[in-house]
Amino acid sequence: MPRATLDEERHFLNKWQMYLAMQDAQPKGLHLPATCLLSQVTPDHFEQAPSWYIKPVETWGGNLISRVTKVASATWTLQPTVGTALTFARAADVLSTLLTMYLPEQTIVQQAASVLTLSGRPFDVRVLCQRDDDDAWLVAGHLARVGAENSIVSNIGTGHGEVMPTQHLLQQVYQNRELSGRVLRRLRRISLAVCHILDTYAEFDEVGIDFGLDSHGRIWLFEVNTNDRLGKPSHELFLHLPNRRIYDEIEHRAKRREERWFRQLLRDVERHHR
Repeated sequence: MPRATLDEERHFLNKWQMYLAMQDAQPKGLHLPATCLLSQVTPDHFEQAPSWYIKPVETWGGNLISRVTKVASATWTLQPTVGTALTFARAADVLSTLLTMYLPEQTIVQQAASVLTLSGRPFDVRVLCQRDDDDAWLVAGHLARVGAENSIVSNIGTGHGEVMPTQHLLQQVYQNRELSGRVLRRLRRISLAVCHILDTYAEFDEVGIDFGLDSHGRIWLFEVNTNDRLGKPSHELFLHLPNRRIYDEIEHRAKRREERWFRQLLRDVERHHR
């Protein structure tokens, strides 16, 4: 596969380029769902797995995502994030419809990983990483997002979900304190590894990573969000936790870095005008 390419205008890696970057680096312990562009898909492609997610490469917040699922030997459903599911008798009909809904070169088709749910509700673990005062990466906070029953995403808005402490979710899905602890340590280690991979593409300040978990405690990558010229990973998610201390620390750290950037900008302007 080709090396990922940074979008210089927005200063980010879109979903397809992010997949290429992670596929190229293959960080230890991180599992990637099979992913390709919609333009590369044939009807036979959908036969390789029972469920697939369709995502525009620049979407955010769970918007405009659909899920294709084979529900019987000759029946397929296409479920958008918002709206009624469509039913098809052939995978070719599913593909034809998708090609009218999405731009083929700007949309990824991603195999649904065999991940856990919380009593049938989809969830992911969001890990937010920031740089400290010495420019080193640290795990600033993490939480679990749990979508509504029958939702195809876990996002708070589009998935009508809720936030809970990561440890609380791990205790419920594993009911094994030792395994829960191992999974949390893996999440931290893998998150920092992802940040170091991204360092080879650009100097980001914040990285928000969404993970799925399977019954064996393996870590599946759903999505990586970085700060760019349009915004940054959500801090407000952490306001939903019982204790706002983590949110306050995240905000304070981000503010210090912004002030440091502004001071450097002023120094550069002053040197330029001397």
